[in-house]
Amino acid sequence: MASSRQSQADRLRATGAWLAERSGALPVWNAIFARKMPVGVGIWYSFGFSLIFCFTLQAVTGIFLAVYYVPTPDYAYASIQYIMLEVPFGAVVRGLHHWGASAMVVLTFIHMAVAFVYGAYKFPRELTWMVGVVLLVLVLAFGFTGYLLPWDEKAYWATQVGTAIPGTLPVLGDIAVRVMRGGTELGALTLSRFFSFHVLLLPALLGGLVLVHLFLVVYHGVSAPPHIWERGIPLPKRFFDTKSVPAPSFSRGQEYHDRYAELKKDGKTFWPYNTFEDMLLAVLALFAIYGMFMLFGVPLEAKADPTNTAYIPRPDWYFLFLFELLKYFPGSLEWVGAGVLPPLALFALLFLPLYDRSPWRSIRRRPLALILGILAVVVIAFLTYQGAIS
Repeated sequence: MASSRQSQADRLRATGAWLAERSGALPVWNAIFARKMPVGVGIWYSFGFSLIFCFTLQAVTGIFLAVYYVPTPDYAYASIQYIMLEVPFGAVVRGLHHWGASAMVVLTFIHMAVAFVYGAYKFPRELTWMVGVVLLVLVLAFGFTGYLLPWDEKAYWATQVGTAIPGTLPVLGDIAVRVMRGGTELGALTLSRFFSFHVLLLPALLGGLVLVHLFLVVYHGVSAPPHIWERGIPLPKRFFDTKSVPAPSFSRGQEYHDRYAELKKDGKTFWPYNTFEDMLLAVLALFAIYGMFMLFGVPLEAKADPTNTAYIPRPDWYFLFLFELLKYFPGSLEWVGAGVLPPLALFALLFLPLYDRSPWRSIRRRPLALILGILAVVVIAFLTYQGAIS
C-alpha cells in the first residue's frame, strides 16, 4: 500500500515536472508568484488585483449578454427585456455587469489615489503611472459606450447630450460628433458603432494595456510604503519646510536599487501572503457588486423615444461632474468646459511623474501635492453632488 502511494506521488511529480518544462510555467511562477515583496506591502496594494477581477467579471458577463443582445434600435430594448425576464439568471448577470462598471470606476480611482499618496509614480515607475492613466480613460470610455446599449430613454438622451459636447469645439467639433454618432443624429449607426467599440475595440485595448501595466509592475516591483522607504529620516518641523531635511540619496539611480533590494530581503513572497489579500479584496468587491444589485436592481426605463424632447437627461454618476462643469461655461464659453479644462486636467495627471521630480514619497513631505490632491477630490465631489441634486 505504501509503495503504491509512493509510486502515485512519483508519477504526479513527474507529470508536474513534464508540464513545467514543456509549458514554461516555472519561470512565470518564479517571476510573478515567488517574487519577494518589500517590507510593509499590505492590502492597500490589492486594489489593482480587484480591478483585474472586475474586468474579468465584466468580460464574462458581457459575453453572456452579447449572446442575446441585438444592436439595432428596433430590437435592442426588446433584447434587454428578454434577458431580464426570460433568460435564466439573465437579470443577475445584467445586474453584475451594470454595477461592475461602477465598481471598476471606484476601484480605479482608489488604486490611483493610493499610488498618488504613496508617491508610487516616481522613479522608476513613471511609465507604469502613465499607462495607468490611459487605463482610467479606457474604463470611463467603457462606461460611456455601454451606456447607450439598453436603448431606453435615459441611455438615449444622456448619450445625445454626451456626444453633442465635442461639437462645441472649434474646427474639429462637427467632425468629432460625426465620428462618434456615425452621422449627425443618434440612430442605428450610432448604436452599432458604440456596440463595436464596447465589445471589440475597448476590450482589446484595455486587455493589452493591462498586460503592459502588469509587466511593468512585475519588472520594477511594487513601490515600498513611504514610511518604510524613508524610515530614519526626520520629518520637517513646519508644513511647507522641504529644505531643512536633506534629500535622500536613494531616490534614484543605483542607490535606489540597492535600498529596494535591501527592503525585499526581509519581505514576504507574493504567494501566499499578498495573494490572500488580493483574493480577499476581490471577494469583497464581488459581494459589494451583488449587494448593489440586490438593493437597487438594475435600471431600465421606457424604450427610447427620439421625439420626447421634454426628457431631462442625466448621465451615470461618474460623469455627473463633467455635466455639472458645463453649467459654469454657458453659451459661447461651453467649449472651454468641454474641450479645454478636462484635457488639461487629464494631461496634468498623465505627465505628473515628469514635473513632480521631488525625491520624497511620503505625502507629509509633499505639501503642495497633498493640497492639490485634496482640492481635486473636493472639486469633483462637489460637482458630482451638485449634479446629483439638480
